[in-house]
Amino acid sequence: MTDGGILMLESGFRTEVIQKLMRMGHTFNGTWRLYGGYQAIMWDEKNKVYYGASESRKDGQAAGY
Repeated sequence: MTDGGILMLESGFRTEVIQKLMRMGHTFNGTWRLYGGYQAIMWDEKNKVYYGASESRKDGQAAGY
């Protein structure tokens, strides 16, 4: 995320991880929630390749063209 935003996490993250994310400039809203899955595609400009990722609770499909 490059436009600001608020980091919202589900339970299970260690305090050390949250603190590191905050030191990196992320803003954490301090609440814990349950969320659905996440699937994403990222373009790597340097290597000219797409990477796909699917959150482990999803069906494993991150597709692009």
